[in-house]
Amino acid sequence: MKTLDALSDFFDDRRKAKSRKIREKNDKLRQAGKYSIKKGWGPMVNTGSGGLNKDPTSRVFFVAQQQKNISENNELSERRSGQVKRK
Repeated sequence: MKTLDALSDFFDDRRKAKSRKIREKNDKLRQAGKYSIKKGWGPMVNTGSGGLNKDPTSRVFFVAQQQKNISENNELSERRSGQVKRK
């Protein structure tokens, strides 16, 4: 048990040292007027298409329909603003 306790203490100390080092770095950045950036993925977007393992044909149709709707909305807004003449 003595060895396991020593190993556990080693990993705890290493984790605390890393945390302290990051905290010191972030404090220096804040003093310089900069802020640390969260790394990793951005927020997840609900596309309504379900998981990736679902039927791929429905997913493709859903994305194509979204693109069609966006292009139609853009076209309508351009026509209303007078930027593009009717075809």
